[in-house]
Amino acid sequence: MSYIPEHQYRCTIIRGKSQTDMEDLLPLYANMVHKYCPCEEEVFKVSCYRTLSKALCGSSTYEELPENKQKTVQNHLTEIAGTLLGLYYPQYEDSDRKVYIYESNSCKHLVENNDYPTFFKNLCLNFQFPNGAKWIKFVNDDMKNKIHIKPFCYVVELLYYAQSQLEKELLTKQEIGFYVLNNLDVLQGNVSCKEVYERIMADRKNKVKRAILSGSRDWQHIKEQFNLLELANIVETDATYIWLNKEETEAIAIFIKNRNNFKFDAYSYSLSTKEERIIYLEDWKACYGTFNKELLKTQTNFLTDIVVVGREDQKAHSGATESTVDIGDKGEALVFRLEQERVRNYKERLVNKVLLLGKIKGLGYDISSIEADENPSRPEFARYIEVKATKRVTEPNFGNEGWMDSLNITAREWVAAEQYGEYYNIYRVYFTKTKTFIVRIQNPFKKAKDGIIEVHPTVYQMNFDSNVIEERYAQ
Repeated sequence: MSYIPEHQYRCTIIRGKSQTDMEDLLPLYANMVHKYCPCEEEVFKVSCYRTLSKALCGSSTYEELPENKQKTVQNHLTEIAGTLLGLYYPQYEDSDRKVYIYESNSCKHLVENNDYPTFFKNLCLNFQFPNGAKWIKFVNDDMKNKIHIKPFCYVVELLYYAQSQLEKELLTKQEIGFYVLNNLDVLQGNVSCKEVYERIMADRKNKVKRAILSGSRDWQHIKEQFNLLELANIVETDATYIWLNKEETEAIAIFIKNRNNFKFDAYSYSLSTKEERIIYLEDWKACYGTFNKELLKTQTNFLTDIVVVGREDQKAHSGATESTVDIGDKGEALVFRLEQERVRNYKERLVNKVLLLGKIKGLGYDISSIEADENPSRPEFARYIEVKATKRVTEPNFGNEGWMDSLNITAREWVAAEQYGEYYNIYRVYFTKTKTFIVRIQNPFKKAKDGIIEVHPTVYQMNFDSNVIEERYAQ
């Protein structure tokens, strides 16, 4: 079949936030879903609307928000957290004829591992056209036009092909947009990466001018796809060009391997009735939120300068993360080393009081240190440090008034926070592509009591004796 670049077709995706906002909000979304699921759909919406209203609008009552802010809250839950990010999916239960909401496996992996780039890699691997992320009218349009592509995988293979050529020509974002992501022949799965590359090179040589894609209609959906690939740490870009991240060879190989591996067969569904459309949407969302275990073999490596927020004068060597499965250990090791340096700079003889204890169960903290220079009146008092590390591509924007983060702590850690009071600290480590940031939260128990931070129990222990048993059943 011939390849005609002028065969343009808009295949849109849900519009997200900026890259930094996406990563800033991701832990809020994920921990919220993890907290409430599984539950009945209406209960889920009410609970999430309340959480998002408080976090985004400063109001604990969703119903009291003006209509425009209510719509913003709804968009964060349904369009972004649900449809774009695939953090949860609905399922109709015949037993009580209700819809229940379940946490996706990709969300569970994110909550457990705090690895944002791997989460976005998984999202890009699962994404395809047609999908269930559009109104049915547009799904029907895609099917009528025989759309059949995994766009992120295709772009990765095309960039790999381009970079493997002797010329090693970089492709522009405009070229990827026009010749691939907006081209009907490619979107139908009928054109090889070799054909696209050779046509781009021929048009360059012949000085063929193509339409410039711009504006919210023609460019936004393409830009959104580039943003997601950058958040996955798969590509790098500048104002003009896009190229593969040479540090992600394992992940790139997985993308290329899975370019034609469609987990979801959109064309096996009939969309002629409401019931069939509901099944289609439910099945897509469940499939989209699955986690590709192949990604456990990949590594996201960041070698960056370290910034201890509030102590920028503290000298620190570069730090690296070497694996996607031990972010917590890397965070503990980094903070342990920095605490040793801080205490050594205060008094060399006291450095042996800095102990790495993260492997000892039940303590409620990872590192035992001392106050040293940060508490001149009590320099040798113990400091108890719990380390919470995460990995993301962008730098957290602490200066943004609306910035927020969310993390999980265990019951034992919270007991320790209450027990040690002002001497208990949470060190939040952000491994990013450009720098590693460390922030300190002192006395979180008091801050929660004063309403400065929010802490919600997610598991309740119930103890009971025989007096409360209404009936006994035996088999």
